[in-house]
Amino acid sequence: MPHPPPPGVLRCLRGLPSPVSPHTDVYWLCGNAGAAPIHRIEFAPNVHLPPRQHFSAELPARLKILHFNDLHGHICRFSSHGETPIFARMVSRIRTLRREWTGRPRSALLVLSAGDDLVGSVFDELLGRDAESFQVHAGYRLYSAAGVQAAALGNHDFDMGPDVLAQAIRRDAQFPILSANLVGSRRLEGLVHPAALFVSGGIRIGVIGLSTPGEIGELWLQEFRLINPVQVVHNLLPALRPLCDVLIILSHLGYSLDSGTATVRYAGDVELARSLPRGSVQLIVGGHTHSILNEQGLSPQNVVNDIAIVQAGTLGEFLGEVDITLRGTPAVTHARLNRTALMPVDEAFEQEHVLPLKEMAAPLLAAPLGRTENLPDLGTDCVRNDLAAGESGMANFIADALVNRCRARGHPVDLAFVDATCIRTGIPIGGTVTFGQWFNVMPFADTIRLCWLTGRQLLALLQDNAHRIDRPGEPHIERGFLHFSSQIRYTIETGATRADARVRDVTFENEPLEHHLDRPLLAACTSFVRQPASAWEQLAVRTYHLQLFDLGKLSHLDTGLFLRRELVQYIRDCGGVTAACGARRDGRLVVRHDTHPPT
Repeated sequence: MPHPPPPGVLRCLRGLPSPVSPHTDVYWLCGNAGAAPIHRIEFAPNVHLPPRQHFSAELPARLKILHFNDLHGHICRFSSHGETPIFARMVSRIRTLRREWTGRPRSALLVLSAGDDLVGSVFDELLGRDAESFQVHAGYRLYSAAGVQAAALGNHDFDMGPDVLAQAIRRDAQFPILSANLVGSRRLEGLVHPAALFVSGGIRIGVIGLSTPGEIGELWLQEFRLINPVQVVHNLLPALRPLCDVLIILSHLGYSLDSGTATVRYAGDVELARSLPRGSVQLIVGGHTHSILNEQGLSPQNVVNDIAIVQAGTLGEFLGEVDITLRGTPAVTHARLNRTALMPVDEAFEQEHVLPLKEMAAPLLAAPLGRTENLPDLGTDCVRNDLAAGESGMANFIADALVNRCRARGHPVDLAFVDATCIRTGIPIGGTVTFGQWFNVMPFADTIRLCWLTGRQLLALLQDNAHRIDRPGEPHIERGFLHFSSQIRYTIETGATRADARVRDVTFENEPLEHHLDRPLLAACTSFVRQPASAWEQLAVRTYHLQLFDLGKLSHLDTGLFLRRELVQYIRDCGGVTAACGARRDGRLVVRHDTHPPT
């Protein structure tokens, strides 16, 4: 591998064109875009860009962008009713447009993914646990077959660790993987690039990739850094913009700092667009916040500083389409979302490329883990409606499992707590649970985190929890209500208002917690605990003037143990989701409601 270029310099290498779109030339930019402003792009020997073309009102050119984001491995959807194709429907549209656009003068087509291309489907299991057990990155393999031309790295693309990600890129990605603000990763060096150049139909198109610094597993932040994306783009622009007719940012930052659906750090697409020189960038193709933008055409609120911002929801619900017309000065002239469910299935693609992956995953889905209790709390109805209203047999089982598995792994935890972020759905009641059914309960790659706190802090956390419980007559929103393992027993008195809620009769290991206020305790939780509750927390502080407990201020350590894998092992050890192993209501939480609300 050649030495990386010095700070302030990027090197341009000739990439291999996609076998599906051989008429598009690809160039990779290599180097550290975050170390210093880029003052020079040096071309490798025998690398030369084709001559610039002249575009005008009389002789315009047109670039079509197809985009998706946050597919999370949902190349198809498994349910009790069968399988529903997703990516093969998108491919039907991609192939139709590629046939129409191939050979057109002064025309080009690019297909882009804005990241989070795994974590959330059973195909994640085919990645293995490390580089040695790796089988396939289902998304990247299918994208290569479909002719996707670039993908940004999203936060969940790092979830399995840099070794697995590196193997996935080497084995399955026949297109550039982009992240300009990723620095310091030895294992991803030479595999992830800050930007790429495409030349198609005489049009030079630059694409800069950006990754969100939010919601990255802390264990992996020891391996690399994700720095301020705004500064990185400003570092790149002076050297890259003169090489391009059109410049696109492929962003997994999220829509804006005001977005409530995901953590956005430093800047979202809106704030980034505001910071850029007018006319320097034509389009930001976004992801991360699962925003559905421009479904019926480009909305004025999604044009910031003359830069169009697009995003296509999540899980393959939409395929976005953008036209950029070059009449001397390039501009977005059309944008919309196409609903994937209305597209025909490309049956040839489904049979040739998707079916082999489904056959690899099928035995995993069907594998039985054990029996389940005849307990309503385990079903989807209770999980979705009652989880934050009081004690839950499902949550008890998971919290007790965390204690058991952490101790088995050599972590002497005193207790555990979980919230709704790790319980997506329910399982069959009074029957058998399969791996596929439990995967649906925990589809994400959450890891187990250890937190150090005192008994006094635990009491404050329980009091905080009383403010978060669902109250009669109030709609449920995600407030981050916690469920505790069997070592903790307590009562919540909800009071007349949310601010009046109190805890009492708190015991730890059957002794009053007040006897242990200065005792250091080790608790297990999940890496994603309470993160979706941030929107409510901001509201609660403003509206109810509550003093909430900040879990982020506790000293903590990410174990790197994947929650779902540990729960699957616990279920197997228990012979199922059984009462003996925690799937029951044992009175660890008692809720008493105020029966005389104020008039």
